[in-house]
Amino acid sequence: MISTLSRYQPRFNKLICVDSDGCAIDTMTIKHERAFGPALVAEWQLNEHSKAILQRWNEFNLYEITRGINRFKGLEKMLAELVADGFEIEGYEDIKHWVTTTHAFSNPSLEQAIADAPDQIGLRKALAWSHQVNQRIQELPSIGPFNHVLSTLKNASSFADIAIVSSANLSAVQHEWETYHLTPYLSGMFAQEAGTKEHCLAVLKQFYNLEDIVMLGDAKGDMEAAQVNGIYFYPILAGHEDKSWLDFNNKYLKLFKEGHFDQDIQSSLITAFYNNFEGAK
Repeated sequence: MISTLSRYQPRFNKLICVDSDGCAIDTMTIKHERAFGPALVAEWQLNEHSKAILQRWNEFNLYEITRGINRFKGLEKMLAELVADGFEIEGYEDIKHWVTTTHAFSNPSLEQAIADAPDQIGLRKALAWSHQVNQRIQELPSIGPFNHVLSTLKNASSFADIAIVSSANLSAVQHEWETYHLTPYLSGMFAQEAGTKEHCLAVLKQFYNLEDIVMLGDAKGDMEAAQVNGIYFYPILAGHEDKSWLDFNNKYLKLFKEGHFDQDIQSSLITAFYNNFEGAK
């Protein structure tokens, strides 16, 4: 599987880019419910208030427009809300400063910050939380793709290149797509190691006309990466993922193939995207 942008070669004149986690593969909800939130409660010993904290964590990570927020930005947001509510959160100011000043939101970046400022306990706690999240995720059961993903890929691959554009790490994405036999339909798989979604789309779009590219995603970051690059965006609606894939397969894929996926359709889809978050519970 081609995972390096410099090696990418198109086969068709149309391209469908697909986010993985929470868009094609049904892994996002279980990761937040059973890894991210519980690890936060454990690291800061907030068990007495776990129900409310977990509910709030899931709300803004899954069902609000902040869905898909970077894990460290999400951590700072949750801790900031707790501090505002009167909780004593050890190391919060350290985390807040790092989140607002770092150029890379990753474990290696955090490790470097700890090396530079070993007295900042908040940074060590944030890294411990992140490692605990990764450990919990490794222990989660595999769920697989949403309904209609496989049939959509089969149909689309007959006339369009399909590339994964994900901010998750490559090994995890590759494992999930190989496990469910989805990789034969792909032209490329570009994950965290290839760069940001915006960067990956910027490289890929050089091989196509802009109107011949669409990005499928479930989060605002997916939409923004598409818009910055002047390409279409098709939303996979949180809580309605199966229907979103079915509608794309049954209706929008044909429109895209025939060159009739236009700005009127795009505007309607983006309105539905925002409205879904506003009304989601």
